Amino acid sequence: MAHPRDPRPDDIVVTGTGAVSRFGTEPSHLIAALKAGESPAFDVWPEATAIGCSCDVIGLVTADLDNEQIGVDRKSARFLGKASRMALYAARSALREAQIDTEGLAVIVGSGTGDVQTHRDVEGIVSKGTVRGIGPTVIPRIMASTVSANLVNVLKATGPSMSASAACAGGAWNLLIAAQVVRDGFAPAAIAGGTEVLDMHFHAGFDAMRAYNRTGSEDRVRPSRPYAADRAGFIFGEAAGIVVLERRDRAEARNQPILGTLLGWGMSSDGQGEMVAPFAGGAAKAMRAALRHSGLAASEVEYVNTHGTSTPVGDVTEVQALREVFGDHRPAYGSTKGYTGHSISAAGAIEAIATLAMIREGFIAPSVHADPLDPALEDWPPVLEMAQRPLSVALSNSFGFGGTNVTLALGR
Repeated sequence: MAHPRDPRPDDIVVTGTGAVSRFGTEPSHLIAALKAGESPAFDVWPEATAIGCSCDVIGLVTADLDNEQIGVDRKSARFLGKASRMALYAARSALREAQIDTEGLAVIVGSGTGDVQTHRDVEGIVSKGTVRGIGPTVIPRIMASTVSANLVNVLKATGPSMSASAACAGGAWNLLIAAQVVRDGFAPAAIAGGTEVLDMHFHAGFDAMRAYNRTGSEDRVRPSRPYAADRAGFIFGEAAGIVVLERRDRAEARNQPILGTLLGWGMSSDGQGEMVAPFAGGAAKAMRAALRHSGLAASEVEYVNTHGTSTPVGDVTEVQALREVFGDHRPAYGSTKGYTGHSISAAGAIEAIATLAMIREGFIAPSVHADPLDPALEDWPPVLEMAQRPLSVALSNSFGFGGTNVTLALGR
């Protein structure tokens, strides 16, 4: 077991988590699935079937997110799309666990787009040659920062706020920006993370670029299968992941239990790659930067929660980057997207929550549906069976279209 550097007063620690996913509305629902090593069948989206999408399978959040459940009045509810509703539910869960108020709280939470359903609704009105019927809440719903803006106003937070949009690395970017805001004293604490919801523009676009698993509704059981020889693309999964970040000395002064430590982070871009093609050098650079920033040696890393989306090229490219970074030291690795699907801007936060749970509870969730394994990985396979194992240090990778890469270094 690795022994990371001694705790420091200015360490950024996690004191609360919130996770809404296809498994339910609390982190415990997701963690239970990971500990069981089981991923139930994904959902079929009839609207995608009806218009001829080659992929009509998704991970849908079916939880009740009405005004009463998320704690808003009708006035505030006018500005909330589903992404903001999920983020608000997750944020409230995280804040309850952390036992903090929102005075001075920073809010760094985002999604890949604004509320696209509102865009569609407006287009439907305008296409009829009129603006009558377009309400005064449109702009706050469609702006890219709609999620953070809604959280600030509902929670009455008074610290810095913004939404980082960085494709599939967006959630991780929001975490590291929030960590810097707290570390540098601009806020006593922050909520940070990402959220993403189903939308036909979103879905049809990924379907058209052949990023999705194209097997359709006949394969609901294992449509997301990172590292499998027959993997054929990712599956979208709605989700919201939120963590509360604060300095260690503040958490300890409050006698607040610490759920884990954000030891450091690394970022890079695939400037030498292509828009949607992964580049091993960029991924390796982000991981090396995270090790330097956290003061860790590669040999101290015991587990890597990979980006591992189940795309034919992406999975093996990331393992190539792991080989570059770790050499003969081979930490356990695996992807949790076989459980959740790929939640885009929520992925970095959801996977940080999952990784911290593994560190805290001493287990490594298997990469489900990876049988038959890609032969290229036989000499260093992902974790394929539940492993009860003490962990101290792990990395969590998030890599997005456009070549934006983030690695989070996480510890006890």
